[in-house]
Amino acid sequence: MAAQSFANILRNLGPQIAGGGSALLGLAGIGYGAYESVYTVEGGHKAVMFSRISGVQDDVIGEGLHFRVPWFQYPQIYDVRAKPTKITSPTGTKDLQTVNISL
Repeated sequence: MAAQSFANILRNLGPQIAGGGSALLGLAGIGYGAYESVYTVEGGHKAVMFSRISGVQDDVIGEGLHFRVPWFQYPQIYDVRAKPTKITSPTGTKDLQTVNISL
């Protein structure tokens, strides 16, 4: 008797659980879409937006939090910080000695 009442309860809850599962799946899809529509450009970086429809956009995007259309726009992020470089050049003096100069 208890097994039959438990089976009846499960039969009655089945459609409700399935409806809740599809709502949860829909909510997860919306959350994923919102996550994919936001990107961050860090300090010292710039971004150029590539669109699948119109190609590379003319605008250069600065640092900060920005929005995009998921699956159609992709930001290409570049490092634009000034990097120090050391240039070494061997040179000669008047008395024919070699001297290394570094800048």
